[in-house]
Amino acid sequence: MRFIFLILLVSQTLFAADPFDLTNEEINPDTEQILIKKPEKYLRNESMIYDLNTNLGIKDQRRYTGKDKNKFSVAGHISANYEHLNDILGFDVNYMRRSDRYNRIWYGFQFFQNRTFFDSITQNKTAASSDNANSDSQFQRPNNVKNNVFAGGLGAGYRFKLLMDFFPTEDVFETVDVFANFITLDETFIKRKYKGYGLTTNYSITKRSSTSYFYGAKFSYNVAAVTRDAIGTESKSDRTFALGWLSAAFEMGFFF
Repeated sequence: MRFIFLILLVSQTLFAADPFDLTNEEINPDTEQILIKKPEKYLRNESMIYDLNTNLGIKDQRRYTGKDKNKFSVAGHISANYEHLNDILGFDVNYMRRSDRYNRIWYGFQFFQNRTFFDSITQNKTAASSDNANSDSQFQRPNNVKNNVFAGGLGAGYRFKLLMDFFPTEDVFETVDVFANFITLDETFIKRKYKGYGLTTNYSITKRSSTSYFYGAKFSYNVAAVTRDAIGTESKSDRTFALGWLSAAFEMGFFF
């Protein structure tokens, strides 16, 4: 009888806990665990960032970048054409939140405004005879006409550390973002407003200057199609422009 009781007690002890269950410490390791346990797993695409205590001359206030949840940034843009940097001047505001399920994916929104020359983002339609005197092909805009572009959109991004494959880095990160935007173009030559949809693709390389703040460079490529309201019996092709431009930016922001 004692033997049977002992077998039941041992079996209950062995099968009481699921061997595949993870503790909360294993799922969300604290800073000390990250430092001493499996650094190749936790630090491959993340880092330990420190603030420098200038009074003591030592590093303190550690932060594991894998715990970053929200990112806010602003960027100032110029044309990526080094011969005509001021052809595009603008800024963007960006907020991203880290996915809880896929921890290297971020999602969020952006807003941007650019002041551009006409020929930096699109081109005149081919001049042609038309029964409609209001067709855009009837107006040949000078290249130095300035336009205003406004946009807002939703998107997703992916943060990684590809540069780590080439040289050791703990505080440099790369990000690729894609946004779907609603865009408006204020065309100042004929004083009409165009609206439409487009895409933004960003590549950023940033340096963490502290546990929260970062700065870096960003390249942004935009494409869109915008259309104005019809005048009379105009066809859509007579009043639509395809837009496209590449800009470079200095970006700065913080994680929280």
